[in-house]
Amino acid sequence: MKARINWIDWAKAWAATTVVFCHLPQSPESFYFRYLQAVIISIFFFISGYLKRDRGSDRANWQKYWSSLVVPYLLFNALIYPYWLLKFYVAHGTLPGIAEALRPVVGTLLLQHSGSFAEPLDGPLWYLPAILMMHVAIDLCRKTRHQHLIMIVLCVVSFVLYAANKYWYFAPDLTPMGVMRNLPYYYIGYVMGQQRTLLNTRRCRDAAVSLTCLAASVTLFAWHLQAFYAGEHLLHIVLFYPVNIGFFLGVVYGCKVLGSCPRTVVTLSEGTLIVIGLHIVVISFVNAAAEHLFGLHTTICYAWYEAAVIALAIVALLYPLIPWAKRHFPTLLGKRQPTP
Repeated sequence: MKARINWIDWAKAWAATTVVFCHLPQSPESFYFRYLQAVIISIFFFISGYLKRDRGSDRANWQKYWSSLVVPYLLFNALIYPYWLLKFYVAHGTLPGIAEALRPVVGTLLLQHSGSFAEPLDGPLWYLPAILMMHVAIDLCRKTRHQHLIMIVLCVVSFVLYAANKYWYFAPDLTPMGVMRNLPYYYIGYVMGQQRTLLNTRRCRDAAVSLTCLAASVTLFAWHLQAFYAGEHLLHIVLFYPVNIGFFLGVVYGCKVLGSCPRTVVTLSEGTLIVIGLHIVVISFVNAAAEHLFGLHTTICYAWYEAAVIALAIVALLYPLIPWAKRHFPTLLGKRQPTP
């Protein structure tokens, strides 16, 4: 059994909970909310790159991708579809016609695309096919003598395409644009993973690096927003990348300081897919319950402390599914075999 890396468990557990927090309705003008929404997903791509390993053959690699990325993506979307039908029925008083019923199916096959003929079904899971694309890119580059040069060029191209898309908005809500946005973070993680960095802990140094990176990230994000309002598009996009790099390095070094993980954190890290894949449904029921209990007739907008409590409650509600899935349904965790 492979030894676990403590900071990865801490980071995944915290990031999954923060994703739930960010999907709860809050004021879109709040600085903390805009900041977390802009940076939180970068952690998953960094960790995916860090853990990327070559299994020796294309067949072995694809067996891993199939069980850990493709099957969970399709399965969670299939599990969400009855909820989509229920939501449609509540909203319209009738079941959808064939064309309408196929919209989320098409959206799923187009990797959570949103358009006139498609809509996302389990939107947060777009990152699974995005990670698959990055894994395949690394596998192809490894077959050449210049894998790092090619990857650096791809990262530069991804920056250009992402900047162009943000300016002209020619491919909104398309997973490949998510790849363009996050490929540099994945590649940084991949390089650090290949060099086996971040395995040694020096608490004072790691704490100082963490605080420095997070402070720089928050400061640069404020500048990033100022550039947006000033119409300085290129500066706005350029700053976006150091904002994210400072964030995930700050989180990673901060998690190194935390040391060994309690069993609950390890379990939550193992069950990240369950939290990400199912939390949107739970949030919908929580919002509906809040509207009913408090007689709300306006759009729900939680304060940060309310959202934090609700996010923790949702994670706690989903938590028992993780040990159950480990024993009886490992596919929900991206595994092929049950874990005792």
